[in-house]
Amino acid sequence: MRLVRQTLALVAAATAAVVGLTATPAVAATIETGHLDVLDVDYVAGALTLDIRSYGPADDDLSPSGTTLRLPSSSAVAVPGGSAWNCLGAAGSTVYVAPQAENAGLIWAGWNTEDVPAAQGPVRMELVGVSSVPAGGRFAIYTTNAFGAPTFRLNSNSAAGCPTPVWPGNIGAGTHAHGNWAFSAPGTYTLSFRATAQGGTGVASPTVSYTFQVG
Repeated sequence: MRLVRQTLALVAAATAAVVGLTATPAVAATIETGHLDVLDVDYVAGALTLDIRSYGPADDDLSPSGTTLRLPSSSAVAVPGGSAWNCLGAAGSTVYVAPQAENAGLIWAGWNTEDVPAAQGPVRMELVGVSSVPAGGRFAIYTTNAFGAPTFRLNSNSAAGCPTPVWPGNIGAGTHAHGNWAFSAPGTYTLSFRATAQGGTGVASPTVSYTFQVG
């Protein structure tokens, strides 16, 4: 079950009660376990949106604004040796990973275009920006095959041959999948993404920022 620490901001509700208005309290949540489609792309009434889809005990769409996704220090792993891993980091160095395979103690992060009609797909996914505190942190999404070899889907590493600001080959409509979400150092990361339908009228989502707390 997902562990969610929620802090309720009650000022808006209290003020609304005083003035006789109806208001919904703002909710700030930190999520550190459970099944999440972090890049949940929806197409509704001609518009494309990006949010977070959570699963169980009740499925819900969460706004990335006000939601922090946390990777604890227990997510730390060593970068494997071999040239295929160079764009993740130096062999033996530490990275913090939300893994492709489900781990009950960590978030299981994926992407979802099941609500994008085939006529609107595929979906171009862009990593618009990465900022971190401390500065210099790197982020990557990669998948591994049956032999453990990585394929980088998005990568902010600026080393030669590594930057991957656009998802290679796009994401097909009707997709639900998971990968490894890797961070190079502890800190707070702001990741900005944009999705664009490659079919239909080519509608694009707004650029949406997500917050990850690592370590």
